[in-house]
Amino acid sequence: MYENRNNERRRFFAAVRNRVFTGLLIVIPIYLTIWITYFLYDKITTWAVDLVSRIESLEPLLDVFWFMQCIRLFSLILIVFALVCVGQLATYTLGRRLILLTEILMLKVPMLNRVYSTVRQIGDAIWSPKGSMFRQVVLVEFPRKGLYTIGFLTSENNGKWEIGEKTGLELISVYVPTTPNPTGGYLIFVQRDECIFLDMDVASGMSLVVSCGAVLPSGQNPGKPSLPPSPGSNTKTA
Repeated sequence: MYENRNNERRRFFAAVRNRVFTGLLIVIPIYLTIWITYFLYDKITTWAVDLVSRIESLEPLLDVFWFMQCIRLFSLILIVFALVCVGQLATYTLGRRLILLTEILMLKVPMLNRVYSTVRQIGDAIWSPKGSMFRQVVLVEFPRKGLYTIGFLTSENNGKWEIGEKTGLELISVYVPTTPNPTGGYLIFVQRDECIFLDMDVASGMSLVVSCGAVLPSGQNPGKPSLPPSPGSNTKTA
């Protein structure tokens, strides 16, 4: 009887633990999404709050929550409008010349030119329709033979660069992210025939990494795990 009570107690605490973990898996992504969104919203619109706080006639309204939120929303709309205007300007010949002149000036400033060129290349790789960043999901044997890791093909160099010429190999660039935080990882150069190219899209591959393998691509979820048969049992196959 005492043993039955212990078993019931263990089952109870196991059930509570499982519910807590399930709740965390639901709440944490929602919380992080809201927090990151508000953080970006706050940082982007802070300039408008600082500007309004310098106007003495509006000082009594600085403590009014809804007034400040309206200021932030207005500044956000203003930023979006400015971006639209810049994008529209780039469609005209004069606008393209002004943008080109700005880029030339940025590239001629020491130190600043390296920062600008790096950020520009990353932006082109991510947002350009012809960008090559994270083109395909691959499997590579990393960090040693026999262990397979999810990676993302970033470029196919085809040996037409220094590393390919020095090694004499057809190497491709693969980014191997860490889990559950994919912002850190490793850049490795692998022979093409040593990669296994997967059919899943990049978003599915990233979900697989972030969830530590718990969230599989749609249509690929396995059934419930079952225990292997005991060594003494005889199984018949048709």
